[in-house]
Amino acid sequence: MKTLLKITSLFALILTFSISQSVANPTVKDKDLTSSMRSSWNAENIKVSTHGKIKFNDNYTDVISISDDGYLKISMVSFGMKRKLYFRSNNNKLDRLYFEGNKQIDFEPKGREWMVEVLPHVVRNSGLDLENRINKIYQKGGIEAFLSELRETDSDYFKSQMVNYLLNNNQLDKKEKQELLEKFPAYIDSDYELSQIFKNHSDAFIDDSLLSKEFFNSLHKVSSDYELSQILNAVFKNNKLNETSFELFISALNNIDSDFEKSNLIKLAISEGKNSNFKLDLILNKINDIDSDYEKGIIIKTVINEKLFDLDNIDKIIEISKGISSDYENTQIMKNMIEHEMITPQNKEKFKEMMDDISSDYSYKEILMDFMKYDKLGDEGFDFLMEASEKISSSYELSQLYKMMLNKEDLTTKQQIELIEKSSNISSDYEHASFLMEAVEKLDLDNEKIQDALIKSTQEINSEYDYGRIMKAIYSHKQN
Repeated sequence: MKTLLKITSLFALILTFSISQSVANPTVKDKDLTSSMRSSWNAENIKVSTHGKIKFNDNYTDVISISDDGYLKISMVSFGMKRKLYFRSNNNKLDRLYFEGNKQIDFEPKGREWMVEVLPHVVRNSGLDLENRINKIYQKGGIEAFLSELRETDSDYFKSQMVNYLLNNNQLDKKEKQELLEKFPAYIDSDYELSQIFKNHSDAFIDDSLLSKEFFNSLHKVSSDYELSQILNAVFKNNKLNETSFELFISALNNIDSDFEKSNLIKLAISEGKNSNFKLDLILNKINDIDSDYEKGIIIKTVINEKLFDLDNIDKIIEISKGISSDYENTQIMKNMIEHEMITPQNKEKFKEMMDDISSDYSYKEILMDFMKYDKLGDEGFDFLMEASEKISSSYELSQLYKMMLNKEDLTTKQQIELIEKSSNISSDYEHASFLMEAVEKLDLDNEKIQDALIKSTQEINSEYDYGRIMKAIYSHKQN
């Protein structure tokens, strides 16, 4: 029993594999497996080499036959002791040779005793006869026998191969699938190997509501954000998710810490929101879980550009966006909203509140200029711009905004006069004069009200030079 425990723990630390063909193929020509366990006081290793087709008895304690010119070599070094089993085909007969150190010992009884102990573990942890072995175990003992064998296997790689083969080649019923999902993830430590199973076989579980729930619950065993995102990516692309499975898919994002991976999956899921407000609500709510302003901004802009909104969702987008601290990201979102004509009389005040969170005068001005670009300046639009412009403290940015408004062809005389009057908010004499000079050139000075408004606004300028050149331009026009 002590020897058996040593062998079991030995296989628990497989360090290197050198396999020329698939380990599941019983006709593999050459295969070498080396495993080792080291400590400060001891070193143990076992090596398995095979060639040809090998048949075992039912409990894998003996070799029944080997194809012509085939062999199986098992060598082990433990506590400084070397032992080796050598099975070979010899003129249609099977030779069993046993060595201790470099000395050949009679196979009976010591060689057979060691073979009975070591061979089942060698087979289990080297992938020998894997397909045939899994078929026999499952057909004889069902899913419980398979899970027992899986638990006894040390290598995560071969555990993954076993689960993959079972699902590919056997028709498991619902109860068996549920039991498999409940238990096999606990037996495999490798996130990569777990992900291979989940990616390859999601379609076996997703369509059933109970199995789908169990499938997504099992994913918490995967600790790697990258591997989990790869699984969910494959689940989404390989299956048509109904509302239940889609909700489970979105909930599974809670297990991912990386904003980058989470963002990519949400963007992938956005296409599912096109025809379902339920799914779109789930997506929009999940955006709040992302900390990165950049990733959050990308998702919101994707939602906007895909036109996946109705009036209620526009309000929700505004609320979500208010949680972004980056002026740049917020500016890009608002510019997208304006371009896609999302700003309506019903949500304009909320949009204004969103704008109020912008601290950069440049960004704030860019939003208002886009508003002018895509929105006709009726009375309501003009009033909105006039009120919003009061938040801009930079004389240069305010002057640039007013100049662009000045060049709008659909401004009424009343609006032109109001714009001239508002220009007194420009604190810099140079920028104020620059705006007024452009107004002199653009507007109809034959209109006395416009002329009077220009003269009155000019009185606010302290610079004699700037004051003089504006007044000269006005009176030059009057004389002409």
